[in-house]
Amino acid sequence: MAISVDSLLKLPEGAAYRENKDRAHVEATHHDGIIYITGTCDSLQRQVEYYEALYHTARDALEQKQSELMQERQKRSEPLGNPILIFVLGLVGGILITTTFNFRKYGKE
Repeated sequence: MAISVDSLLKLPEGAAYRENKDRAHVEATHHDGIIYITGTCDSLQRQVEYYEALYHTARDALEQKQSELMQERQKRSEPLGNPILIFVLGLVGGILITTTFNFRKYGKE
């Protein structure tokens, strides 16, 4: 579309120059001293919609995976916590049993 700037500036409020070629559409308007040019293309719009859907699918999958990972982390709060606790309890239990047997053995003599 070829339009002179003077023609656009003389365009009344709300009026527009429009041109269509196959699936491409162009519109030129003038509001408050500003010239607005808008262009659309049906095939481009389909591409945008396809990639938006792809993006939303990937984002949803990522959010779901993050949620699963957070739940897994909460279950495993400290992976070494349980073995260390078991070791310490075994050590304390061994000391208590040894002390008790030694006390009984040497206490009777």
